[in-house]
Amino acid sequence: MSLVWPLHAEVREVRPGEDLQLPAGSGLLLVAVDTDIPLQALRIKRNGTLFDAESIKDIGKGRTTRLYVVPAGRYRWDTVRKPLRSFELGENEEYSFEVKQGILNYPGDLIYRDIDEFNAMVHVANRGLLAMDWMDQTYPELSERHVLTYMGHYPDPFPAFYRQHGGGTDADGERAAAPAEATTTPLPETVENLWKPTAVDLISINPGGDLVAVVDREKRGTKWHWTIRMIDLRSETSVLALESPVEISRIDWSGNRALIVSCGEQHQIDAVFVLHVRGEAAQRTYERVKVPVKGLLVDPLPNDPDHILFASLYIGPLGADVQVHRLDVSTQYFLNRFEYGRTSALDRGLKDDRQWFTDAAGNLRAAIVVREESRVLVHGRDGQFRDVMTLDDGETFSPFGLSTDGNLIYGWSEKDREQRDLVEVDPATGRIGRTLFSRRGVDVQGALFDGQRNLIGATYYEDGQLVSEYFDAASKALDERLQRAFPGRTVRILDRDAASRQFLLLVGSSDQPSEIYHLDADAKRAALLLQTRPWLNGRSFAPSRIVRATSKDGFPIEAYLTLPKAQEPVPLVVLAHGGPIGVRDSRYFDPEVQFLAALGYAVLQVNFRGSEGYGSKFRAAGKRSYGTLIEDDIDAALAAALAAHALDRERMCAMGSSYGGYSALVSAIRWPERFRCVVSMAGVSDRTLFFTASDSGRSKEGRKELEEAIGDPHTETESMQAYSPLYRYRDLTVPVLLAHGTEDFRVDYEHTRRLARMLGAAGRPPILVTLEGEAHGVEDQANQKKLWEAVAAFLRANLGVAPVARSH
Repeated sequence: MSLVWPLHAEVREVRPGEDLQLPAGSGLLLVAVDTDIPLQALRIKRNGTLFDAESIKDIGKGRTTRLYVVPAGRYRWDTVRKPLRSFELGENEEYSFEVKQGILNYPGDLIYRDIDEFNAMVHVANRGLLAMDWMDQTYPELSERHVLTYMGHYPDPFPAFYRQHGGGTDADGERAAAPAEATTTPLPETVENLWKPTAVDLISINPGGDLVAVVDREKRGTKWHWTIRMIDLRSETSVLALESPVEISRIDWSGNRALIVSCGEQHQIDAVFVLHVRGEAAQRTYERVKVPVKGLLVDPLPNDPDHILFASLYIGPLGADVQVHRLDVSTQYFLNRFEYGRTSALDRGLKDDRQWFTDAAGNLRAAIVVREESRVLVHGRDGQFRDVMTLDDGETFSPFGLSTDGNLIYGWSEKDREQRDLVEVDPATGRIGRTLFSRRGVDVQGALFDGQRNLIGATYYEDGQLVSEYFDAASKALDERLQRAFPGRTVRILDRDAASRQFLLLVGSSDQPSEIYHLDADAKRAALLLQTRPWLNGRSFAPSRIVRATSKDGFPIEAYLTLPKAQEPVPLVVLAHGGPIGVRDSRYFDPEVQFLAALGYAVLQVNFRGSEGYGSKFRAAGKRSYGTLIEDDIDAALAAALAAHALDRERMCAMGSSYGGYSALVSAIRWPERFRCVVSMAGVSDRTLFFTASDSGRSKEGRKELEEAIGDPHTETESMQAYSPLYRYRDLTVPVLLAHGTEDFRVDYEHTRRLARMLGAAGRPPILVTLEGEAHGVEDQANQKKLWEAVAAFLRANLGVAPVARSH
C-alpha cells in the first residue's frame, strides 16, 4: 500500500527502524484497512478544505497497515475506489477522526466488504490490539515511546491498561489453549442432525385452498440451492416447480394460479419472479416471468392475479428515488413493455418513502417517509398524502397495517401503558383511538388476519409459548378445538385460504420439532403435511418445565428448566440469552438445549429483566442493569431451580452467546465458587469497546441508545471497567472457552482477542475457538460442528459425564 501526498511535503510514511523526531504540529497516524477485495485507492481528506486530500494506492486483500507522520487536524475517510466503481463516504461524521500532535493516533480500522457491483459495506471498528501488535513488531522503539491513542467517539482505556499489566506481544493463538480432544464416547446427538436447517423455509396456501407452495433448501457442494415444490391438496401430489441458486426470501399468492417469488441475499435488492400455474393436475405446467428491474413487492393483490404493486429504485438527474407502480405480470411481454415513470407512480407526491400500506382492495393508502432523519407516517390515496404523525418515538406508535377499507391504521403502542398493546389510529386526527387488545403486563407480539385481511386477533407469549387470542366467536371456537386436538403441544395457524376453510397449522413443543398439518375445516380433519426436521423423527428429546422466582426488587422472573434423562443429581448449564433487551427464551424445540440435554446436562434459561414479552416496565428495567440486576435475576431463578429439582450444585457451568456470553463471564466473576467453567460465544468482554467496535455504535442514534442502556463511557469509566470481564481478568479464575466469528460486526472479534490475550498473560489461557468467516451467528455447518464438539469436550472435561438414556 503506497501513499500519494500531493500537497503536504511534511506528510510521509515512517520507515521501520528510523530515528524519528516528530515535527512541531504533527502526529503519528496509524492507518489500517481491512478489505475482502483488492482496492485501487482510499482517499483521506482533511476537513474544512476543498482539495486537500491524500490517496492511499493499491490496497491488497486482507488487512493492510501503515504508519505516517501527518499535520495535526481533523480528517475523514472520503472515498473508496475499486475497479470500475467508487464509493463516496462524503461528509458523514462517522468517517471523521482527529490527529493530535505528538502522539500515536489510531482512528480504528476501516472495514470494507464488497456486496455487488453497486453496493458495499464500509464502517470503522476499533481493533486496537491488532494495531498495538503491529506497532510492537514493526516499530518497537516507537511503540515503546508512544501509547496508542484511539481517536473515535469514545476513549479506549485498554492500550494503557495493556501496557500497565504486561500483556506482552504474543499473537492470539500463542496465548490460547487448544480445545480439549473429543473423547472416544460418541455424541448422543450429532451436531449435523440438530443444526441442519429445517426442511421448510417458507410455506403458503393459495386463496382457493387447493395448492400449497413450499420453499426448501439443500446444500450442493459448498453452496445452497433453493427450490419451490407445489403440493396439490386434492390429489395429494407434490412436484418441483422452480429452482434457484439465490435465496428465496418471500413467497406470496396473487390469485389461485400466480405465485410471486422474491429472491435476494442480505443487503441486496430483491429480484422478483412470477410463477404462473398453467393447467390442472397431471397436465399442470409452471411458467416463470421476471420483473425486469430489481425492487420490492409491496402487495401481491390476491384479488387481482394479473397485477402486483411493486417498488423500484429510480435513478434520475436529480438523484435516486423510490417509485411504486401497479405492474401487469400476466406475461413477460407486458412486463418488458412497462414504462416506469413518476407520473404513473402510485406514490407520486412522496419522497424518500420506505414502507407502504394498502387496503384490502390493493390501493396504496399509507406510507412511512424519511425526512431529515425522522420517520413520518402519511396517509391518503391517488398520489395525495398528508402527514399523520412522526414515528421517532417507537413507544408512541408503530404501524403494521390498515383496516380493510384503509381508513384506520393498526399498530402497536406502549406510550403511558404498562405493556405493548394493539391499537388503531384515525389518520384524520393522528391520535390513538381504540385499544384493540391489551393484557396487563403482557406484550402483544403479532396481529392475526383472515383471508380477506380482516383483523381477527393478536398473539402473545404465555408460559413460554406463543398463543393466539381471537376476537370473533368462530375463530375462538376453532382455536379451542385445535388445542384439544393436540394436547401438550402448541398449535398456531400459519396460513389460510380466502374462505378460512383450509388451514396450515404449525404444531410443536419443546421436546418435539415442529410439524405442519393441513386442516380441512369442512371435513373436520387435520392431516400431517410436512415435518420440519424429518431426520429426527422417532427420537426422544427432553421437555422443558417452568421455574418461577422473584427478583430482589419484586419482579416475577420466569425461567425454563430442561432436564435430561440421566441419573440424578445432574450437572447444570445456566444458558443466558442475548439481547439483553427485547429478546427472550421460549419453550420450543431448541438445538442448543437439546444438544446439552443429550450430553446429560440440565439447562436453565432465564427471562431476566429486559426480556421481551413481560411488559414495558420489565423491559425498561433491563437498562443500566448489565452485569448487575440482570445477573441477580438469573441468581434468583437458579436458587429456585436448585431448591425444587435434583441438580448437582457442585457441577455447574455458565454459558451464553452475545450478551449471554458477557453474562456468563460476569457471573463467574461475581460468584467465583459457584461455577466450574464458562462458555462465552460472541460475547462482550469490554463494555467501552462495544461502543467503538459494534454496529450499534456506528450512528449517533445508536450511540444514544447504547448510553441509555449501558451507560456513558465518557463519564462512567470506572463502572464500565468494574463490570467488564476484560478489566476483571484476574478474577476470572475458572476454565474459559471463548468462541467467536471473525466477521462479527455486532460484537467485533476484538472483544475475544483482548480477553484471550489477558487471560493468557495471567497464565490461564482460554480455550479459543475461532470461527473463520462467521458473523454474529454461526451459519456454516463445518463451523457449527467445530464449535459444538469443542463445547461438548470442554463440558465433559469440567463437569464430567452424566449417564444418559439412549434417545432412539
